[in-house]
Amino acid sequence: MFHPLVFDNIRVVLEGAVYDRDFEGAITITGRSDVMDLATFDRLFQIEFRLAEKADSDTAVTAQIQLRTSLADIAAEQLEKPLTEHVGCTICIHFFLEISDVPRETDAITAILNEMWGHRPHITQTVKARLDEHRLEWPPQRFANQITLDFHRKIDEGNIEDLRRLIDHTVDSLVHLQAYCDSRA
Repeated sequence: MFHPLVFDNIRVVLEGAVYDRDFEGAITITGRSDVMDLATFDRLFQIEFRLAEKADSDTAVTAQIQLRTSLADIAAEQLEKPLTEHVGCTICIHFFLEISDVPRETDAITAILNEMWGHRPHITQTVKARLDEHRLEWPPQRFANQITLDFHRKIDEGNIEDLRRLIDHTVDSLVHLQAYCDSRA
């Protein structure tokens, strides 16, 4: 009999819980993908969403939850041999928004998220600017900012009950980040 992977069990619960929030009207799902990398045999599931009332806005903050597993985790689970320290998946949360004052706004975003998450996930921010060869503007007025919350640990089926709280916390973070972005306008 087929036994689903830890990754598949967590993915189903995660995806269902996010769709529940969409059906409630709190968020609008804007994208999802479920990828098997045939070069490395890694798995990646990601689902992204915005607050429902801002779904079509150009200034909407986007949240993305990524679930990953590796060949070593898949093989250890299927072969029932300890090929990794702990069989499971990693989960990261990303937020995408635009900023203009890089030092001030990245500090403010870190403070908002640290207060909400209790300094638990490691927060990094990747700031980028798009330069057009026909309209070179430096410094740019707006920068794309990808905020990553990384928990630096694997999860397994024992963490399934925590997924709903993780999603609720992600939606709450999205509300706070959207309010912050709207207050700058």
